[in-house]
Amino acid sequence: MLKRLAALVAASAVAVTGLVLVPTSASAQTVTEASCSGDSLVQETLQAGSSWEMCWRMDTYRGLILDKVAYQPRDDESPLMVLDSIALAQLNVPYDTGVTEYNDVTTYQVGGRRAQAIEAVDCPTGEVRSAWTDAARGEIPAICIDEVDSGIAYRSNIARDALYAAQGTDLVLHMVSRIGWYEYLVEYRFHDDGEISVRLGATGDLSPNDYTDVVNQGWPLAPGQEDFAVSHYHSAFWRVDFGIDSAEEQIVEKFDTDPTGEHGTTGDTGHTAILDTQITQVATEGKTFVENREAYRVVNPDSLNADGHARSYEIIVDRDQAYNLNPETDYDIAFTTAKPDEVHASYNLIPSKANQSVTDYVADAEALADPVAWVNVGFHHINRDEDQSPMPIHWQGFTLYPRDVSAQNPIIPEGRKWVNGDMRGVPNPNIPPTTPTPTPTPTAPPTSTPTAPPTGTPTAPPTGTPSTPPATEPPAGGGAAGAVTFGASTVTPGSTQTVTAEGFEPGESVSAVMSSEPVDVGTYVADEEGNVDFQFVVPTDTAVGEHTLTLTGQTSGTVVSGTFTVAAATAGSIFGALAQTGTGANVLASTGTALLLLCAGLGLAGWYRRRGEQTVQA
Repeated sequence: MLKRLAALVAASAVAVTGLVLVPTSASAQTVTEASCSGDSLVQETLQAGSSWEMCWRMDTYRGLILDKVAYQPRDDESPLMVLDSIALAQLNVPYDTGVTEYNDVTTYQVGGRRAQAIEAVDCPTGEVRSAWTDAARGEIPAICIDEVDSGIAYRSNIARDALYAAQGTDLVLHMVSRIGWYEYLVEYRFHDDGEISVRLGATGDLSPNDYTDVVNQGWPLAPGQEDFAVSHYHSAFWRVDFGIDSAEEQIVEKFDTDPTGEHGTTGDTGHTAILDTQITQVATEGKTFVENREAYRVVNPDSLNADGHARSYEIIVDRDQAYNLNPETDYDIAFTTAKPDEVHASYNLIPSKANQSVTDYVADAEALADPVAWVNVGFHHINRDEDQSPMPIHWQGFTLYPRDVSAQNPIIPEGRKWVNGDMRGVPNPNIPPTTPTPTPTPTAPPTSTPTAPPTGTPTAPPTGTPSTPPATEPPAGGGAAGAVTFGASTVTPGSTQTVTAEGFEPGESVSAVMSSEPVDVGTYVADEEGNVDFQFVVPTDTAVGEHTLTLTGQTSGTVVSGTFTVAAATAGSIFGALAQTGTGANVLASTGTALLLLCAGLGLAGWYRRRGEQTVQA
């Protein structure tokens, strides 16, 4: 309960200030906390309750580097190490004319003199932290740290038992670097579900020095067919040093899915291919050229989630147009064993391995023990008119996708924690079973002749003894005392029922399910006092009898319920519902129905009158 309260307070503070940097735990020092402190330490609890922590530093050549990156799912007791470090390792920019090629990281720097001061437009709602850049400028505001909306996090309505949906947020760190005519944004996004997105954004201006008269090597940007801006590549290489659950040794596995040559006989087409996925270990260093239906992951076989499955992170390249025309850039992903002097993807600046590249690192095919992934994301920039100053930003990057890091969705709503594995036939514990009302057995009529009632004045009941009251409708409400109140104790199919309930966390979503046959009747938001007040239409096919309405708080897990009765519709209730609800078409329909019934009634009355007259005449 205290943890939920703390998460609520943190979420409220985020809503007011935009960002709250708080420790994820008051317990013993974490691996990340032991590695850095002060402004170098980032610890953030996101609105969904999950947390990230990491150390950051500004490298003269590689720019923003993150170390000891750890993730803590909302319901876990401590952070889980994910990465030892991650950084941009090279930015190769060759032009299609073959005249110009740049290696921006090692030749021009991304940090140092190229780092740009973060302005208000770069970080409108986040926190800005400073770093030393060069002797001329000293410290400048260098990185932005912010929690930003990421859109829909999940949405589900299994068997119409309740709608569960939520918006997500990301922790985002980014820096800006200006190299030549381009401005680059190096960005890391840490999602509330454990996913990590790594991106490079390019904006700024097209180089006025790189134009050509060759039609097929550029794009015309001036009026007519002249001034061809040269097309070029941006090949961004990242060095990703994994450390899942602080392991020194992990393994790399390859997913390879191939068709068997056989086809299924059902489905829409009747010839769906049958696929077979094999998982094999990548045992030695080397380059990979990712084919269709192929993927790679780094796994710690000794770190198991609550379901007993090994934790891992999968590498997914989002936009890949690899420049595979020289040995330094001809791979998609390469794997090496971590070494402190293998830092840059090409033209390495460490003296012990000066000017070496990944091609040299993998040459000895050493056994993979502590894997580093070198991820190459290429973008062939064929210029366009819209790219003229200032150029709209275009992104290239990849995703580190958690696979079995948690046994369930790490930000799972309380009402869905029962879904783990095949849930068919598993009763939903959030919907209490409804006990059917027993049908009374009719009593056989007496066979003897009934005794005539005694004559005389009936005896009045004794004074002070209450007589048995006439049968009345049951009182509205049910479930926990004072928890749910209904507008009417008895309603008819198609009518509107009003509901008031209390006891939820302020601002949380509350799902409403009517049973015995589970029917989702909506999701509502509790007010600042934890109350919900809403109306719903009783489905027209609802069976007559007692029904239970169950309300479930999706954050607190609070469950309250109440019962009401659905009675058979009468003519009066139908006319009343039609008169009070619906569109003008409904009003016309109800009027027409009333006229038809009126005509039928007049016709029946006339038939009885004529029948009576015939009887008298006879």
